[in-house]
Amino acid sequence: MGSLSRHNVEQMARGYLMYQLARHGYNVQLTDSRFPRYDILAVSPSGKHFGIEVKGQSTKSFWRFEEREPNQEMFYAFVYVPPEGMPEVFLMDSAKTMELWKQYKAGCVARGIKEDNIWGLNWKQPHQYKDRYDTLPP
Repeated sequence: MGSLSRHNVEQMARGYLMYQLARHGYNVQLTDSRFPRYDILAVSPSGKHFGIEVKGQSTKSFWRFEEREPNQEMFYAFVYVPPEGMPEVFLMDSAKTMELWKQYKAGCVARGIKEDNIWGLNWKQPHQYKDRYDTLPP
């Protein structure tokens, strides 16, 4: 497979996540400009509405996103789309995501990195949340 554009990786990440969510009984739809904070809107099997911000990448590098206030109706999906093989999905609620963001930021600042150069998570931070669909509302 040739190299993928950033746009294609993002679209593949969203599509794969939507497929997996549907397999787990969630109703899902991609958002548009009316919902700038979420990439996917979802309804759980029990009827709970929530949003997901999807971060997709095809290299094993930094997960880039901005710090936000935690929101119990917002979740993050970090989707690794490898050049070969199946994507990997790491799911976290926004409170855990922001907790990890702050831990990473504190470590960077302690090493002398300027705060305005810190934008997300280290590659491995989300790995303990692989396929954690149980993190999402039931």
